[in-house]
Amino acid sequence: WASVDGSLEKFHCDRTDLQDVPAGQVFSPPYVQATIAKKVRVYAGDANANVSPIDVTLEGRVNPEAPWESIGSGDLEFNNNFERNVRSTAVFIESTYESGDVNYTYAEVDFPSNNAVYSDYKVTFSATRKYEETRLQFAEVEIPGMLLPPPPTPPPSLSPSVSPSKVPSASPTLNPTDSPTAELPEGGILVNSIIDSAGSYLPFGCNTWSREWASVDGSLEKFHCDRTDLQDVPAGQVFSPPYVQATIAKKVRVYAGGPNANVSPIDVTLEGRVNPEAPWESIGSGDLEFNNNFERNVRSTAVFIESTYESGDVNYTYAEVDFPSNNAVYSDYKVTFSATRKYEETRLQFAEVEIPGMLLPPPPTPPPSLSPSVSPSKVPSASPTLNPTDSPTAELPEGGILVNSIIDSAGSYLPFGCNTWSR
Repeated sequence: WASVDGSLEKFHCDRTDLQDVPAGQVFSPPYVQATIAKKVRVYAGDANANVSPIDVTLEGRVNPEAPWESIGSGDLEFNNNFERNVRSTAVFIESTYESGDVNYTYAEVDFPSNNAVYSDYKVTFSATRKYEETRLQFAEVEIPGMLLPPPPTPPPSLSPSVSPSKVPSASPTLNPTDSPTAELPEGGILVNSIIDSAGSYLPFGCNTWSREWASVDGSLEKFHCDRTDLQDVPAGQVFSPPYVQATIAKKVRVYAGGPNANVSPIDVTLEGRVNPEAPWESIGSGDLEFNNNFERNVRSTAVFIESTYESGDVNYTYAEVDFPSNNAVYSDYKVTFSATRKYEETRLQFAEVEIPGMLLPPPPTPPPSLSPSVSPSKVPSASPTLNPTDSPTAELPEGGILVNSIIDSAGSYLPFGCNTWSR
């Protein structure tokens, strides 16, 4: 975790008898996220320079089943005369897309011509600066690049059928459902919840609150909202991932808290938006009918919920509202409760919120145009480029966000090429 925790704590890899084996880490977000890598930064550790990596290779893939594809590689030339960084979990790196933190020693390799879209990344170091070293150590890896927005929801078809029915059906549907099941796109992953503790979870409609993280920590610890004199004001939370993630919500689950049933929410409304600047759009709402005869859950940070997309954890008390007809793509979600089960209550409390749904893959990289120009040059240029660059700067798509790193501690960071590793 130290390689993506944002601090100067160091990652350690034991490479005894593995000097000829490349080592590094595979970084995968907690859900498929469309990104474009433009650089790699590596911050030095606190040990001697010999254990630092000498070069870096970056590869990407669109999902865990796809093959790795090369992005680029280069030598790691550290700044600050290769002065070692102080090892500390309390010293945090303050970098931007444009620049690493100049207060600390780091090296950077640029990939200006890359505009391929991936979700997972593989960072490989071929060797340490001194070949014989049995350790590989560094403080942090950043991959500056672009977070891409989710693909837009395709509009419904308005074109009439080319083969309309000429006569009414002999067996029409007598009672069509009010909530038909919407088809979902291919390539997505159905998960128990499309929100988690890696993102933000901002409460609203409360005078004060405590343990706002408890609503997405996976345990039976409870979220508390003080609603004194706010009984007519809806309350809830806004959930946003650490980066734009395309998702489709199909349900909302709310797990009961530990106190009496009167402080539990009576209903729920779900809204979504494609990014923090977009307006909220309605997904659905419904009453919260709790199972298990409304038996209260034991409050605990050590008891974890084991749910799936199909079902909540039946060992604990929860309520669920389905949205079978929803297939709109959003990234942020707003969960609103209109009132508590007893109107006069001054507290709103519950243990957990899950939004079962689908994580969507990133959009595919557009293929290069192979069509000849409609206006080809008829004569050579009078001023040809004398020394074209080996790494032309690729154009990036509109709507993305340039960030200091497209990987973070919310995802996985699996080392390879090590006998053992720590931190």
